[in-house]
Amino acid sequence: MFSGIVEELAVIAAIELGREPVRLSVSSALDHTDTQIGDSVLIEGVCLTVVEKLGSILIFELSSETLRRTTLADLDQGERVHLERSLKVGTRINGHFVFGHADGCAELISRRDEGRSVRMEFKLPSEHRGLIVPKGSISLSGISLTVGEVSSDSFSVYVIPHTSTVTRLGTLKPGERVNLEIDMLARYVKSILASANPATAR
Repeated sequence: MFSGIVEELAVIAAIELGREPVRLSVSSALDHTDTQIGDSVLIEGVCLTVVEKLGSILIFELSSETLRRTTLADLDQGERVHLERSLKVGTRINGHFVFGHADGCAELISRRDEGRSVRMEFKLPSEHRGLIVPKGSISLSGISLTVGEVSSDSFSVYVIPHTSTVTRLGTLKPGERVNLEIDMLARYVKSILASANPATAR
């Protein structure tokens, strides 16, 4: 489990798309002394399992399902990615509970400066309508954000200067995609309602 507070912009050392499963190598400047094989690490909002450590490089394997649902297959060597280590029990929890189970991708429609902050509007995938609400929590490529406005086909977030500086959102351009994770509570509410009334599942 994670909090959606990005710890660093790590660097893609290699991505081997020609093998199954795909291997992703990430160079991290953090202290990974305590990171063990089998541990979970959040990369671009996707919970991945460490399968190997080579010095400062963490190696992960990507399943076909992960590649279908996320932007990880679009990564190139040298690109920077959001990295967060899993939470420790007993410390402060900032952001919101992020599981790293991406629901899909959301495309940036527009960005507009509002004072020193930036309003970013994203396409709302039709299958997630009703699950994103104003002032609710959302994770975009592993970043915990608060939803601003929601329409029938889009939603917005407001990004403060600090977040723009320490994440990739500062340089994200319209047409580019991020990994989207819906708040877990909304998922369960939808599932319960669908079980009670199958018509709501459509």
